[in-house]
Amino acid sequence: MAPLPVFLINLERDKDRLAHMTAQLAAAGLPFERIPAILGTALPGPLADYLLTGTGEIASKLKQGEVGCYASHLVVHDRIKDEAPDLAVLVLEDDLRFGSDLASALGEILGQLPADWDIVRLSNPPKSAYVPIAGMEGPYELVRYSKIPNNTGAYLINPRGAAKFLAGQRPRTRAIDEDLRRPWDFGLKTYGIMPPPIVSNIFESTIDRMEDRGLRRRLKPPKLLTGRTEGLAGGLRRARYNIADLGPGLWLRCLLRNYSRAVVARLKGKGKNADRTVFRVE
Repeated sequence: MAPLPVFLINLERDKDRLAHMTAQLAAAGLPFERIPAILGTALPGPLADYLLTGTGEIASKLKQGEVGCYASHLVVHDRIKDEAPDLAVLVLEDDLRFGSDLASALGEILGQLPADWDIVRLSNPPKSAYVPIAGMEGPYELVRYSKIPNNTGAYLINPRGAAKFLAGQRPRTRAIDEDLRRPWDFGLKTYGIMPPPIVSNIFESTIDRMEDRGLRRRLKPPKLLTGRTEGLAGGLRRARYNIADLGPGLWLRCLLRNYSRAVVARLKGKGKNADRTVFRVE
C-alpha cells in the first residue's frame, strides 16, 4: 500500500501541541504535513464565501474560532479534491491521543472499506445505535451509524468525499462537526470505527479560548431558536438517508434502541448511561 498522506491542522502559536503530535506520529511511523490552521476570520480568498459575507463578516451565528476551524478543514479538502479518486488521506487536529500501532490499524481499516466510502470517522464514540459491517483482527469494527456523532479530531477522507463536501450550500451556518453529522446534505457515504482508535479533545479547546461559546451554561435556549434543528424537512432527509444506508429493518431496530436508551437515561438521570456496548445492533 502506498504511504498514507497525513495532514495535521495546527495553529502557529500552539507549538506545544505540535510537539505532542509530532512525537506520537513519529512513534506510529506516520510522516505528516502540517497545515497551518486559520485563526478567526482570516480566510483564504477562495474559501471566504463558505463562511463570510461579501464585506468579510461572519455569515452566520458561528463564533470566530468555529469559522477558523471550519475553514482549516476546508483547506485540506480543497487541496485533495482533484487528486486520484482512490487516494485516502488522514486528517488530524492537534489534540489527540493514539497508540504506536495506529499505522497498522489504518492499513487494516483501508483494506476493509467498501468502494463507496467517502469519509471514515476515527475519533467519534457514538451516543446512538451503530451497525457493524466488518470485523478486523484487532479490537476494531467498521460500522455505520444511526446518528453520526460529532467531533472532527481525526478522519479518513478521499477526494470524492472532499469534493462532495465542498460542493454543498454556501454560506455554511453550522460548525463543521455539525455539518459532517448531516451526510444527507452533502451526499457523503460515512463510516466509522468502533471502538474509536483515536481519542480527541485531550487539551483545552482553542475555540473556547478565543470566545465563550456558552457551552457551560446550565440553561440553553430551545433548539428552534438557535438554528440547530432542521425541523420536519431535515428529519425526513435524515430518515430517508438512514433507511437507504441501513435498510428499513436495521433502521427501525436502531430507532427503537435509541428511543429505549433515551427513556432509560432520562429515568436514571444524566451521566448514568455510560455503557456503550448496548448501542451495537446486528
